[in-house]
Amino acid sequence: MKQIRNFAIIAHIDHGKSTLADRLMEMTGTIDKNKHDEQMLDRNPISRERGITIKLAPVRMEYQFVILNLIDTPGHVDFSYEVDRTLAVVNKIDMLNAEVEKTVSALSQFLGIHEDEVIRISAKTGENVQYVLDAIIQRLPSPHILQEYEHDAHLKALIFDSYFDTHKGVIAFVRIFEGHAQSGQKMKLAVGNRMFETTEVGYFTPDLVHKPMISEGEIGYIVTNLKDIRDVRVGDSIIDQNMHTGVPGYKKVKPVVFASLFPTDTADYEHVKNALEKIYLTDSALEFIPIYSQALGAGFRIGFLGLLHADVICERLEREYNLSLVLTPPQVNYQIQGEIIKEPIVKIMIITPQKYIGGIMRLCEDHRALFLHMDNKNQVSLEYEMPLAEMISNFFDQLKSVSSGYASFDWVLIRYDVVDASRLSLLLNGDEIEEFSQIVVHERAQQIAMDLTKKLKDLIPRQQYEVRIQAQYKGRIIASERLSPFRKDVLMKGGKSVGGGDVNRKRKVLEKQKEGKKRMKMIGKVEVPKEVFTKLFKNG
Repeated sequence: MKQIRNFAIIAHIDHGKSTLADRLMEMTGTIDKNKHDEQMLDRNPISRERGITIKLAPVRMEYQFVILNLIDTPGHVDFSYEVDRTLAVVNKIDMLNAEVEKTVSALSQFLGIHEDEVIRISAKTGENVQYVLDAIIQRLPSPHILQEYEHDAHLKALIFDSYFDTHKGVIAFVRIFEGHAQSGQKMKLAVGNRMFETTEVGYFTPDLVHKPMISEGEIGYIVTNLKDIRDVRVGDSIIDQNMHTGVPGYKKVKPVVFASLFPTDTADYEHVKNALEKIYLTDSALEFIPIYSQALGAGFRIGFLGLLHADVICERLEREYNLSLVLTPPQVNYQIQGEIIKEPIVKIMIITPQKYIGGIMRLCEDHRALFLHMDNKNQVSLEYEMPLAEMISNFFDQLKSVSSGYASFDWVLIRYDVVDASRLSLLLNGDEIEEFSQIVVHERAQQIAMDLTKKLKDLIPRQQYEVRIQAQYKGRIIASERLSPFRKDVLMKGGKSVGGGDVNRKRKVLEKQKEGKKRMKMIGKVEVPKEVFTKLFKNG
């Protein structure tokens, strides 16, 4: 264990985490510099396109007879549950507008370290990355120093990731805290309480490499042979069958944003279910239960960590599993007891450079936040209490905008408070559309109602009859829009019949119209395309 270093790279979006991981793997000879894609640990195509790390990827490197176990971590606030520990590194010193010394000074003051301890690097060019490798070995403690448990022969392994293999079952990614794991060993899940016998163990390069044994202090994988993907939870422990307790501190991450998801084609329900179960295996924060909507048919109520998390999951379902989906606008979970409604309140912590304080404080006030505390040093620390519903309404994106991307943001759910709120019902030609309805606070009701009805007027295509779009709150209509009707004969163009008497051409035109109707959902008497739901969701 003295020759092992376990570490993570922690930074915000677009700060070079994955690029630094590439350089470290190249310099240790783990991968060939000229034979890999950039940002190799971001194997998900959505990660590459968006420039964000969505799902961590572990890798084992060997350097100067030391084993280096790296987990590349996500920087977006929705994925903060993936993060562990870090070193003090200033990246992107090659950029023309880089304020290196100013950043080093701020970092040293914030962390309480000497400026000489901060390593100035360019992960892109590889400049000074060698010093990061040296610092990992010299500064980071080995697992045996950090170990707080009694050392014996019994296995205790923490699960930090997992996925499903068609032939091998669930494969758990683990950090061994005590004992060892080897093929043929009888094990069980500490929290899940499922027994199994492993057929394979090994580590990552970052591909899975089979080894006879992985031992205390190491990071690797264990093939569980379990077929129920809900059994293996991130944060659970794998232990010997005769043991009862695993690694302490198990905590299931709870989703805070909820939305309903439906397949456009009702025949795809089972495909959506299977896809969600597979994604769930690698994302312990995802929760889903089956529901039924009279308007949209069978679907699922899904819990997410935040808006980006929801967007990414929906995109993965559509692209990786070739599904066409409808996702309703996300909402928070209110507590309703008779006529009393309580909304979730979060405590937010913001760290920002001094010059952005004014804009950030105005932004917080606009989102019904209550000021708690400010620590005015080189980097200003702000604390507020804010309704969760306000925080998920593009607050993070607006915070990045007013701070030019320099503000750091974290939050924690603290309680539920009674609030003056009620259900805002959306009516199409007098019929309530539950998928568009939501609970809103009184002071936001008028504006939300006007925005919602106007957006739907712009998004819903004209029908062959009038469509009245209304928002009802506390028993009265507070916003209304009208979509005028029109008729269209697809077989007529310019006053003439398409194709004249050509039956085949007419059939092609009608088939094209039929294809278009497949993409529509019937809500009451009004046809609503799938794009109405997706655009309404993405626009907030």
